[in-house]
Amino acid sequence: MNLKHIETFRAVMVSGSMTAAAKALFTSQPNVSRLIAQLERDTGLQLFQRSGVRLIPTSEGEAFFREVERAFVGLQGLANAAAQIRNLGSGRLRIAAMPSAGMTLVPHAIKRFVELFPEVTVSLHVNTSATVNHWTASQFCDLGVAVYVSEASDCEVEQLSDVAAVCVMPAAHRLAAKRSIKPEDLEGESFISLCHGDGTRADGRSVPPCGRAAHPRDRGAIHGHVLRDGATRHGRDARASEIVARDYAGPDIAIRPFVPATRFQTYLLFPPHRPRERLASAFVEVLRGLHDELLAEMAPPTEAFRQS
Repeated sequence: MNLKHIETFRAVMVSGSMTAAAKALFTSQPNVSRLIAQLERDTGLQLFQRSGVRLIPTSEGEAFFREVERAFVGLQGLANAAAQIRNLGSGRLRIAAMPSAGMTLVPHAIKRFVELFPEVTVSLHVNTSATVNHWTASQFCDLGVAVYVSEASDCEVEQLSDVAAVCVMPAAHRLAAKRSIKPEDLEGESFISLCHGDGTRADGRSVPPCGRAAHPRDRGAIHGHVLRDGATRHGRDARASEIVARDYAGPDIAIRPFVPATRFQTYLLFPPHRPRERLASAFVEVLRGLHDELLAEMAPPTEAFRQS
């Protein structure tokens, strides 16, 4: 007895005849008759009574059909599970992100993603870029979003973003009257910067020299979720990615470009030595789409700043 025998028996029971079962199975009626006869020999059961061209299920056939249906429910469940795994990975996506993206771009992308895949459970874990790298490399998370990737990292890395750094300050700040901000403009100012242990700050890519008087007054860490409060309440200006800054734009916030231009890179991290999860790939597609939309929206004002 094999699955082909069971499928044929079920088709006969459901359709009521061998001819109809043969059509449903895309085979011939003699082949259906042969398979049913083999099944009866293998099981030792009389599954049907023959009355001319009609087949009438026996009590044994009815009882066996009930067991077959239970088995097919389980098989259908396995088929559904396989389809979900094939299309949506495991049904759970774990994302690690540094705060600037984890409180701005990534949550917006998650909202759009779960609208497309409502059955998927998404968890977001926010920490420093170094911790994001560790969580992704250890496969605790399926995907990481970081602004800094160590040379020692064994994660697979793709660049997500390379955008201009901007200066963020209260609209009433004296520097808000300027069209662009130069390093010397920050002389003597208190400002919020990246923390001293941040790799982006350490390699000098995100923060240009600001004059001797600025560094002793440097005030700890800045990430997207504290940018607006820090700049507004304490009167300090701050440097941030243009995309992060725009997420907090408002009438009480002034955003100005730096001259010379300073760039902020953001990277996607994937666990090493394993196939990429389908869910992670689907989320990256959504994230990149959202990122490109934001860049397109920001292009006109940014270009105007540069020309001025």
